Amino acid sequence: MSDWVRYLLLGLAVVAAAAVVFGHLKRHRVPLPLPTVSLPAGIARSVFGWLILSITVAAGTVGGLLWVLGWPKFPSSTSFSTTEILDLLKIGLAVVAGFGGVVLLAINFRKQRVAEDEHDLAIERADREVTQGFNERFGAAAEQLAHASAAVRMAGVYAMAGLADDWKVKRQVCVDVLCGYLRMPQDDDDEREEMVSDAIMRTIRDRTTPGTFGFTDWLETDFDFTGIEFKDLDLSGLLFGGTVTFDRATFTGELTSFARTEFAGKLSCHGTTFAAKQTNFTRVTGSRMEFVGAEFTSPKIDLSGMELDGVGIYFYRSRFRDTEIDFSGLDIETGGLIIEQCEFERSDLNLSLLNTVVLQKFGRLAIDGCRFTGGLLDLSDVGDPPRLARLVNNRFADTEIRGSAPWFDWRDNEVIGTEPPWATSPPPDKPRPGG
Repeated sequence: MSDWVRYLLLGLAVVAAAAVVFGHLKRHRVPLPLPTVSLPAGIARSVFGWLILSITVAAGTVGGLLWVLGWPKFPSSTSFSTTEILDLLKIGLAVVAGFGGVVLLAINFRKQRVAEDEHDLAIERADREVTQGFNERFGAAAEQLAHASAAVRMAGVYAMAGLADDWKVKRQVCVDVLCGYLRMPQDDDDEREEMVSDAIMRTIRDRTTPGTFGFTDWLETDFDFTGIEFKDLDLSGLLFGGTVTFDRATFTGELTSFARTEFAGKLSCHGTTFAAKQTNFTRVTGSRMEFVGAEFTSPKIDLSGMELDGVGIYFYRSRFRDTEIDFSGLDIETGGLIIEQCEFERSDLNLSLLNTVVLQKFGRLAIDGCRFTGGLLDLSDVGDPPRLARLVNNRFADTEIRGSAPWFDWRDNEVIGTEPPWATSPPPDKPRPGG
């Protein structure tokens, strides 16, 4: 029999034996040579899979070397000396040890995977336990908020706020519960209920005041105060990173203050009523503030020194009655002040000292489709922002308009009474823009 036939038969025998062993291990648990130790089928499959792979690689390597060497003939056994036979035995033992190392590596690899899976399961189990603990705290705090005793409800407020501090994933849900409590119908004469509501607002103020405990945790939280009536509300000096909603809310009392508050997200006042004796938005900063269908009856609405960045402030179909609206010193970095289809009845709108340097570069002022009855529109010292300040399609009835002939986009306005100076002729030393 030729040498290449013997090589082929030897390789086929090795492959066939490995296939038989692997098929048997696939159906049964395989005992090791030690009678008291056995491997699960999964580990056995992994071990013998690696063995087959190593045998295949070894066979391929040997075959490749023999092919490169031209398939040399095996010498007869009598031609080997004792020293050569010992060397061959050492090589054989090294090969066996190599296969043993493969088995050990396969077992350790499998154990490592099992340990990692157990670690992941332990983490999931711990997370479930933590979540279960949070859920139990949430249920207990909710029960306290629904208790008949005001003292217990007060404790529920602080329990729910503390849970919001700890439970990042459901922080918004906890805050929604507190805001939802404020939206529930309340007896105005119940002082104890008022104390619970004050505790909720105090909790919110404490966590939205820059530099205080929990401030950064609650920074991106949304607050929904829809339909709530506030008396003497003080939210001055706070920072809201999320959306703050006061839709259909009512502000009464002596003072409603948002002075120096920053609305980094969105302020929504749709259908809101501002009826306090004074409403203060002094030096408020924000990116997007909406007053849609709002009612302003406060004698004084102070919006002086506001800084607008982004979309700006938008008044749409709002109504101002017997009030003074002070926008003096308004700073529009980007975006603008947009007043559309609003009604001003016996109200003074003060837009003097507008920061026109910034307005010329980025922002805009637009008063479009509004109705002024009586009162005053003060545009003093606004300067010359060409085509960035619009007064279009408005109606002025017995309204005093002040200003030093600024270059407004003044079109389609109806004036009943005295026309503003720039509406009739441009100043002599400057041509009209576009003319």
